[in-house]
Amino acid sequence: MDTTKSAMRALALVACALIGSAAQAQAAYPEANIEVNVGVGQKVALWVQSNYNVLCRSLGQPTFELNSTPSLGEIAPEWIDYTVPAGQRCEAMRFPGMVVWYRAGPSPGIDIVVWTVGFPRELTSRVPSSGSHRVTTTIVVH
Repeated sequence: MDTTKSAMRALALVACALIGSAAQAQAAYPEANIEVNVGVGQKVALWVQSNYNVLCRSLGQPTFELNSTPSLGEIAPEWIDYTVPAGQRCEAMRFPGMVVWYRAGPSPGIDIVVWTVGFPRELTSRVPSSGSHRVTTTIVVH
């Protein structure tokens, strides 16, 4: 009986450690509303994300859908290989990821863009997809 209790405590401790480090393994989804200031002609990353789990396994390439086109510039995803920084769980390992870029055009003003990202799988998900994460981005071009 004592051995069973010790084993259960050890399993609980390991589960807590894995769940606690899951936030380091995969950052949060983008905020539902993002505000950015850019200069005319400037290119900025609106969001950067990798897709891997706490066990250092790839969860597939993130998806991107542009729901509304910008009027003052252009928005484009770039699929990347993300290298985990030193000192973090899974350090120096490479995983699929994505950067969402915005390049301002030649005119100042306010641009509002809506885009959706998703992930093929998540550690805590019982279904193959995490669902959509819709983002409204307000970009002030100076």
